[in-house]
Amino acid sequence: MMPLGPKGKRVNESLEASAANNAKGTVLKDRDPRSFDHLAEEYDFAASLERRPDFFLSHLPQRRCRVLDVGCGTGILAKELARHFQTVVAIDISEPMLAIARGKRAAANIEYRRTDADQLVLEEKFDAIVSHTTFHHLEDVPRTLSVLKTALEPDGRLILVDNVVRWPFLDRHTPLRNALSCLRFPPDALRHGLLPAWRLFRFRVSRSWLAHMATDRFLSADEFRNTYGQLLPGASFTRLKYFMGVVWQVPGPNAA
Repeated sequence: MMPLGPKGKRVNESLEASAANNAKGTVLKDRDPRSFDHLAEEYDFAASLERRPDFFLSHLPQRRCRVLDVGCGTGILAKELARHFQTVVAIDISEPMLAIARGKRAAANIEYRRTDADQLVLEEKFDAIVSHTTFHHLEDVPRTLSVLKTALEPDGRLILVDNVVRWPFLDRHTPLRNALSCLRFPPDALRHGLLPAWRLFRFRVSRSWLAHMATDRFLSADEFRNTYGQLLPGASFTRLKYFMGVVWQVPGPNAA
């Protein structure tokens, strides 16, 4: 583990104070099998190196007053969106993840809330709603999408990125996943440096992460298009390696 700098100390302080935080949210359900609580710090390290906001930023609507980030995790995307919107509401079920977000990626125009997306109730309206790799965790995708669609302003956009199956034989084969992590180490070392690459590798092959991955269930690319195409008529789909990007816009008044 690399030594903690000033930011790391602030995150630890925020984690300790998280239990007393009066964040807004709905009644939460036990999600232990897929919990990120015990993975929060290392997941944030990995995601901060690997995630890119390009797909979201390239599909933002013209009107940019309010945006909702569903499954915001440690606030990586929310912090980027805060540069483009007047107000960002970012929700997640994991309090340790939110504690890191509040400690490392706070901004005057970001509000972090602890909320279960499966039990989501929204009274506000948004110009855009975004989500990165959250929907495969949800128990009732149709219900959540219905709530989100209703919460969009006229001409508002729903922008989603989620995992899809790339190599079916790999997804449930731990030795092959570990071998792939080994192959990724040299390019990671060139890109990020030796110590960050080593930390990434240790996270990818850790028992906690592999156990979490074993709980994930991804759709194939075709299944994803069919399922979300029915729930979001007129949506556009973009294949992004391990992911699928979706953009859906509220139909205009003259839409059929």
